[in-house]
Amino acid sequence: MPMNHLDSRDKWVDVLRGLVALLVVVHHTALMYGAIGSWFWHEKSPDNSFSSLLLTAFCTFNQAWFMGLFFLLAGAYVPTALARKGANLYLMDRLVRLGLPLLVFGCLLGPFTIALAFTSKGFAIQDTLMALWRQSHFESGPLWFVAALWVMTCMVTPFVPWLQRVRPFPSMAMMWVAALLVGASAFLIRLVWPVGQTWWIGWQLGYFPGYVLLFIAGVAGAKSRWWFDVPAPAASTWRRVMRWSVWLLPLVFISGSLIPWLAGPAVGGWNVQAFVYAFWEPLVAWGVLLRLLRWAQQRFISPSGAYKAMGQSAMTVYLIHAPIVVGLGLALQGLDWPVLLKFVVSAGLSVLICLICAQLLLRSAFWRRWF
Repeated sequence: MPMNHLDSRDKWVDVLRGLVALLVVVHHTALMYGAIGSWFWHEKSPDNSFSSLLLTAFCTFNQAWFMGLFFLLAGAYVPTALARKGANLYLMDRLVRLGLPLLVFGCLLGPFTIALAFTSKGFAIQDTLMALWRQSHFESGPLWFVAALWVMTCMVTPFVPWLQRVRPFPSMAMMWVAALLVGASAFLIRLVWPVGQTWWIGWQLGYFPGYVLLFIAGVAGAKSRWWFDVPAPAASTWRRVMRWSVWLLPLVFISGSLIPWLAGPAVGGWNVQAFVYAFWEPLVAWGVLLRLLRWAQQRFISPSGAYKAMGQSAMTVYLIHAPIVVGLGLALQGLDWPVLLKFVVSAGLSVLICLICAQLLLRSAFWRRWF
């Protein structure tokens, strides 16, 4: 997400990151209205209603690929920046550029979002804020991502000279092997850390096999520019794999309610649903990522207007969206509307307000320099 120097040919990367950052806003709005997942405040808890199942399916699909895209693109710019600055300066620069947003959210925006959420229980914002600050509460929230990116950057930097050799685009067989490795690793990790269980700074380790592999793949493909010129056959083939695979998970979930041996918590454990979910994610992710990359490369060669603004706002939107999403949810709480209608209105307004606030903040030279 935090952006390295972009080649003039690669402005589409900004737009793609901006669009996916807005999807993160919509994703977190869905969590407020009944999708399964942790968030600061929920108007509706997950249940078996149609709206809750639909929003859960939406978030499950997103989770399979959207954070992985950020790691892939971040890795793709590591070798260039490392060669330009040298290891020590580059790592210090990453520490500042990734650490500052984390500190701003952890110490200010995160506690403020929690305080907003607690107003639904009758607590005053200032009282909750003061209590959190007295306890030195640090809330990473969605900024877990930048902490993970910093750790991965430190770990991969010594190996960049070897990783960035010129190589042909990964073969179909190699990508199948990668998908199977990610699925097997995720299944095993989720035996100890099920999906939804966090570790250290909000990391859900059950998702990390895919994140780590995609970050390394970004680095490995940088010199050969794999991800900046995705071959049409690869994108087409994996799109077909994704289309066939995407129905497998809901089919197994539905079957689990009818066939006892197919039942079990999909979040982790020795059961069929957890096994299918772990392997389903990379099959969906590879298809979505390759198709999106190719689409963006063709569609946003010279972005302007709203798309350019989205690209410029990606990191800022990601940083500031939590209190906006929660605040709007609380403001709309009293409206007796259908859940899905309220979700659409809340998500649309959140996206719009995030973009406006981001553009206002980006007028500041300080903000543009550090965010």
